[in-house]
Amino acid sequence: MSVPKISICVVTYNQVNYIRKCLESLLNQNVDCDFELIVGDDCSSDGTRDVLLAMEKEYPGKLKLVMHTTNQGPIGNYFSVHNLAQGEFVCHLDGDDYALPGKLQAQIDFMRQHPDCRIVWHRMVILNEQGQTAVGMPVCPLDQLLGKNKFYLADLAVLYGTTGCHSGSMYRRSAKKMSAYPFPTIDYYITMTFVSDGGYAAYINEPYGVYRFFKQDKTLTRQKGGMYVGLAQLDLIPQLLKTHPEIRRQLAAQTLFELFTRCYLRYPLKWRFLKLFFSCRALPRLSDLRQIWKVFNASRYQNLAAAFKTGYQGKI
Repeated sequence: MSVPKISICVVTYNQVNYIRKCLESLLNQNVDCDFELIVGDDCSSDGTRDVLLAMEKEYPGKLKLVMHTTNQGPIGNYFSVHNLAQGEFVCHLDGDDYALPGKLQAQIDFMRQHPDCRIVWHRMVILNEQGQTAVGMPVCPLDQLLGKNKFYLADLAVLYGTTGCHSGSMYRRSAKKMSAYPFPTIDYYITMTFVSDGGYAAYINEPYGVYRFFKQDKTLTRQKGGMYVGLAQLDLIPQLLKTHPEIRRQLAAQTLFELFTRCYLRYPLKWRFLKLFFSCRALPRLSDLRQIWKVFNASRYQNLAAAFKTGYQGKI
């Protein structure tokens, strides 16, 4: 059996209402190469597993199921599927998101045309609980804000949080350096590892996926501003200071801006970020702070709310 060109990795846990939509959006993709679809279920208890087993029968040979019998947590589940990927290119989707037509072709075309690109994201259509839609992640395309679409290690060190939606990513498997991770958050860290020895990250401005932004669901959406993202930064930045001291000034800019943001929004962890800023032992460049402000200001919730009022005009 030939090795597929693309591996699509899906992780799910208690997403019985969403997982079929996610998987069928991938199985129905038209792309000029073979792909495999690997699904990791983290011991769901709400009927998600029954949906997966039924779909395995409906689509014989199309799904590779990893059915955990004990809870692995989001990081363990993530690596359980990504470590099985065989394709030259690897996509990731969370089980409550789904792909739009053309996703795989657009991303593999971009990677073929840009051999030094290690990871590419597309923007997402954000769907809220009222059924409103908006194009986001980011709300305003970064090339319009910053005048570039190549983001190297130093760029990503400044622009924490602007890395695209995890469910909109495709990376080169040759750039993958991790098979496990000891901390509870991974999106940003793994992105940095892809470009840590060269190459760059990039964006496709068109949306090729849908991200559910539901307040009532037990997702991480509302935790990110408070603890989830903050703890990820506090785990990651000290490691980067040790392994990549050449980006101290960029990390100092990110840390200082995060401190100001948390003071303004009354988020937790302020004192830990103050301590982390001093541990950078570097003064941030004004140009980096301006760059962060541009992206932060363009991504503020009121801009997303305004985008919801206009709505996404395409079909989802």
